[in-house]
Amino acid sequence: MCGLYRRFQANEYMPIIEERYEQSRIDSLRRSLQREADKGKPRDYEIFVDGFKIVPRTNDVAEFDDYEQEIRDTTRNVSFLLYDGPGTNRNTRYSFSMQQGKAHQPEQAATLGEIDQIVAQKLSERERDYELARLREKFDASQEQLREAEQYAEQLQERITQLEVEQKGKMLKLGDIGASVLMGLLRSNARNLPGGEVLAGLLGTDVTPATHEPISPEGSVTYSRAEPTEEHTKGQLALLEQMQQRLDEPQLIGVLTVIEHLTEQPQHIATVVALLQTQKAA
Repeated sequence: MCGLYRRFQANEYMPIIEERYEQSRIDSLRRSLQREADKGKPRDYEIFVDGFKIVPRTNDVAEFDDYEQEIRDTTRNVSFLLYDGPGTNRNTRYSFSMQQGKAHQPEQAATLGEIDQIVAQKLSERERDYELARLREKFDASQEQLREAEQYAEQLQERITQLEVEQKGKMLKLGDIGASVLMGLLRSNARNLPGGEVLAGLLGTDVTPATHEPISPEGSVTYSRAEPTEEHTKGQLALLEQMQQRLDEPQLIGVLTVIEHLTEQPQHIATVVALLQTQKAA
């Protein structure tokens, strides 16, 4: 009897679907169970062959194919019970008749054809399952490599930021040292430069003789240097602040280079100051 029929048992009102046996229909049931299991909601089922329970109630899809071991040439019916939920006995019965329509076909040819179809379909399913498993492994490995790369990138960024802060601190410290050296160099030579009184006043240096010592036999007068005061310190800090505000990194390096040269050859200081005054007057 071909086609799809649906009827209900008198007491339980559970549907029964009766069809002629076709492997594609059974494979469809198996895929349905597999999809629900993949979603985390496995569905209970049972399998009967000619009224004998071959697969007891379970939700393990891996046991679905066990019924094939009991299929014979004389098998008349295979039934699959799919339960509505884990806590209920309500189910839908799919009953497949294997004897209908065989009287019109050579029995041996039909059996061989069905076997070839079953084998081909099973091999295809096995290959598909294997390919899916392999792709999942590759995907998981790629996800792990991506996480490691992101962590490494974060570590590199933190290290770069740390190095930038350290380098900036070194440059500022170098600028402080250069400013102090320049201040001390100009202050110590202010009296010997053109316009020295004005420059000394700007730098907070007292050029007035602090103490008068007895005249030496040669007739020279000696001066003693005034001790640094709070005003001197403020002048140094002001000059340092101006350098940091007005000079960028290349300019600051240039200033330090000039300071180094003048420190080694202080006789050029007067020349530099005179040149600056000439340019300012122009």
